Amino acid sequence: MVMIAPFKGVVYGQSELEANGQNLLAPPYDVLTQAQRTEYLNSNEHNFLHLDLGEVLSDDPDPMSWHERATSTLHAWLASGVLVRRERPSMILMDTEWQHPLTGRRLTRHGLICLMRLEALGKEGKVRPHEKTFSYHKQERLDLMEKTGAQLSPVFGFFPDPEDKILKSMYDSVGHSADLTINERNGLIHHLSFVQTNSSLAELINKFTSTTVYIADGHHRYETSLRYRENLLAELAKNGQEPPPNSAIDYVMMYLCSMSDPGLCVLPTHRVLSCCDLSNAEILKALEPYAEVKAFPKPKEGPSEGALNELIKKMGRDNSKGLTVYGLCLRDTDTYYFVKIRERVKHKLIKARMADKNLIGLDVSILTNIILKEALGYTEEDLDDHKCISYFSSIAETVAAVNQNGNRAAFILNATSLEEIIKVAEDGMTMPRKATYFYPKVSSGVVFNLVDPMESLVDPQKTQPSGLGAVNDF
Repeated sequence: MVMIAPFKGVVYGQSELEANGQNLLAPPYDVLTQAQRTEYLNSNEHNFLHLDLGEVLSDDPDPMSWHERATSTLHAWLASGVLVRRERPSMILMDTEWQHPLTGRRLTRHGLICLMRLEALGKEGKVRPHEKTFSYHKQERLDLMEKTGAQLSPVFGFFPDPEDKILKSMYDSVGHSADLTINERNGLIHHLSFVQTNSSLAELINKFTSTTVYIADGHHRYETSLRYRENLLAELAKNGQEPPPNSAIDYVMMYLCSMSDPGLCVLPTHRVLSCCDLSNAEILKALEPYAEVKAFPKPKEGPSEGALNELIKKMGRDNSKGLTVYGLCLRDTDTYYFVKIRERVKHKLIKARMADKNLIGLDVSILTNIILKEALGYTEEDLDDHKCISYFSSIAETVAAVNQNGNRAAFILNATSLEEIIKVAEDGMTMPRKATYFYPKVSSGVVFNLVDPMESLVDPQKTQPSGLGAVNDF
């Protein structure tokens, strides 16, 4: 059963938002290049990335040493009023305005930030994952959470709601303009309403008990919260303690969005290969038994975007016909390549694994199992190495990683659909790592959650109504 709850979120103080609001938020830690990381850290001394992805110094004994500095910074910001913890629990309606990177269309996504009771992931539960995770990221996030005692970024989940009724009562209860608007430097605009009315919260909590939540983004953070709870419970037990009923340790901070929301978008995640010792000729030869490869030469004069655009258009057309196709970019060549998996290869794979055909037939699964593993010789250890393959949602950044930054090769993919994601999750399966790119990402720094295992969360059904809380009503 999905159980959500209000919480006393930590937010930037009003004076800090007024002075530096455009330079305080940041994208999630796992989508930033090193250059982007540095840019955000340098944009403002109070940018949230100083807590969520701090700078690694040359004399640090290990890559996680910045976690200690993030903890000291967190305490300092709370003490000085840069950050403030709200005094009364609330849930937050957040409308995010954004521009589609492919069509240029302006859209708005509607979501809810709240806590959600943790449960084991899997087919039998009501919280469903859809992709695998990296071992290193889980280790790193756990260490940061143990140092700071905080869930710094929400897990992004979506839920089925064909008639868009679940969040309607919350929007009806607000009945006024947003309590807070934050304009980000990347063009995102967030409108936040803090809801404390007990009747509204109780109605929403009841609605969620009968739904299913699918994790869109933040699998590492969800799994880390499970491990964090396990470790803390063991530590408390050693000291003869146990948490109170409805303990904060049993919950994880979530951003929840209806899968029917027109602002919910899934982009593909392209693969850039760095740990590949094969030459261009060897890569193309390795693909021959599995795929048809067609060259798209770059023009000898002028920009090369024309060939790339034609390649992308052909990928879209063939994808709509049910074919499994990719784009391929190789280092030190004047050609892009169109890669189409041979139908006999695809059918043989699916026939051999009919029990998980919804998973194995996906473009991203075939790329992993046929191209990376069989053709190019990647191992499971390689795929779990976050330094071996880089992931980008932008085709331009993907191509630049090869043409300008010297990576060996890149595969360009079509997007996985929401329907495909649901089928895999319902089967209890998980896609390869970084199979999807939900866009826009939920920004870090809007609100976060301090986790005290001895704190008991408020049950809104057992307290007196307190009305709507404005952003300064702490």
